[in-house]
Amino acid sequence: MDIVILDLEWNAAYSRRIKGYINEIIQFGAVKVSPGLQEKSCFSCFVKPQVSKHVNTLVTDLTSITDDNLTGGLTFMQAVSRFKKWAGECLLLTWGTSDILALIENCRYFSGDGQVPFLTRYCDLQRYAQERMGLGTKEQVGLSKAAELLGLDLSGMDHHRALDDSRMALEILKKVYHPQAMAPFVQECGAEFYRKITFKTTYICDLNSPLVEAGHLRFPCPKCGGESRRKTRWALKNKSFRAEFQCGSCGYPFAGRLTIKQKYEGLTVSKKTYPVAVIQAPRAPQPGPLGNMDLTFPQGVGVLRFAQWREENWVNHAFTTRVGGVSQKEFAAMNLGFRRGDDDGKVAENYRLFCAAAGFDPESLVCGAQDHHVNIRRVTAENRGTGIWREKDMESIDGLCTDDPAVTLVIYCADCVPLYFLDPAHRAIGLAHAGWRGTAAGMAREMVERMGKEFGTRPQDLLVAVGPSIGPECFEVDAPVGEEFLKLPQSGKFVSGPQGEKYHVDLWECNRQFLLSAGVREERITLGKVCTMCESDLLFSHRKTRGRRGSNCAMLALSGEGQG
Repeated sequence: MDIVILDLEWNAAYSRRIKGYINEIIQFGAVKVSPGLQEKSCFSCFVKPQVSKHVNTLVTDLTSITDDNLTGGLTFMQAVSRFKKWAGECLLLTWGTSDILALIENCRYFSGDGQVPFLTRYCDLQRYAQERMGLGTKEQVGLSKAAELLGLDLSGMDHHRALDDSRMALEILKKVYHPQAMAPFVQECGAEFYRKITFKTTYICDLNSPLVEAGHLRFPCPKCGGESRRKTRWALKNKSFRAEFQCGSCGYPFAGRLTIKQKYEGLTVSKKTYPVAVIQAPRAPQPGPLGNMDLTFPQGVGVLRFAQWREENWVNHAFTTRVGGVSQKEFAAMNLGFRRGDDDGKVAENYRLFCAAAGFDPESLVCGAQDHHVNIRRVTAENRGTGIWREKDMESIDGLCTDDPAVTLVIYCADCVPLYFLDPAHRAIGLAHAGWRGTAAGMAREMVERMGKEFGTRPQDLLVAVGPSIGPECFEVDAPVGEEFLKLPQSGKFVSGPQGEKYHVDLWECNRQFLLSAGVREERITLGKVCTMCESDLLFSHRKTRGRRGSNCAMLALSGEGQG
């Protein structure tokens, strides 16, 4: 039986029909080989989008596929029909299961049948190759990384174009192929296969679930192994339950994190223990320079502003501190994050106190529902109060822009990077939240491009500042995250390591490089150089306190009605 290695490219498209996103396939690429791995033929075609009329800019950047490429493409079902005829009876391989899931999703959307017509026998090449390479399957290894580990020179291939990626996968297969070793990884694609591959792992987020057993909630002392007593209530954060414990034998205090997943194979329970975070009290007010920012305390409230923007009096910009609010304990004192466990009334009062001290109209505040994407929304006076005084109606929005002085842009963060954008020529502004995912995905560049579309902003006119966030000495990451940054251009300027299995990433410099590549002039980029982790008695830091914290806010408004 022939072996077919398939790779797909797709475009995230919003469908009104299903009121959600679909990974709409836009390119097929495949190579057919004999059982001895001799290439017999190849298949490549573009698929004309039917859900979204345009290719996402991130997809174009990654694949070089443009709207023009897809104009004469086949419909999805035409592509499936031609591929089936070309492939014949075969063993289908893909690098990871994401392409198979995209096929199932597209077949269900366009034909109403979730079964793939040409899929009879399947092997996850990524899983098989990682086992053969001795890497295990705990962490997924990308195609190019696997090729690098195997010493393959694939410089002539265009990564993230479907046919070249399928050929790259073939070269990897040649290095690790053994028919008997692959046999256990080959699956017959019947009903059980579809149930298993489409099963969505879910997190148990209710301790009253009948799936949760008493033993799941017990944490032995990590120091002596003795029984411990829970000292705090369970708190659910990021799909994990957290509580503090104390050993009944040695008295050692520690924190525990419990994660319960419902997988196809059954329940998995993960427990981790770590030292109890030390929460520092907010520092005493002491004005002066901090990094490249000015720290002041109007009305006893700590306010940070960029020193280089003192003359930009057509805008009001600020970054909050922990000083001057009414919140207590780990939220002390100027917590501006709702839904973190603080009293909502105190958070609201903190907003009023900070706005009064920093010169913003509290009724003008606008905030999106951030979730580490690079989506940006233009806002106007109609959005006043959204996300603060009334419900958020901007899901997955991590960037805001406006030319309306009636609104104040707000983002919240506690180690993630706030990016401030000023366009003096068009009197327009932007504010973006860039965690490590948003930074690596190019949020800085996305805002430059979006302001160009919305206001006619020219990159060379922009003033951009990088606000308080975790600094390069403190942002240590594991290999999977470090390797994501190593894929980016100029990575040598913002990634150091590895040291063991750890890397250090300079998010400030990474964002700066994205800005430079987008056309922003070097002398018009300001790095605040204030590290939230180093200054955790002044600023909230998620990493420093292991999540027990409030939220900082960045605010930006045009002079006029947006300020008090």
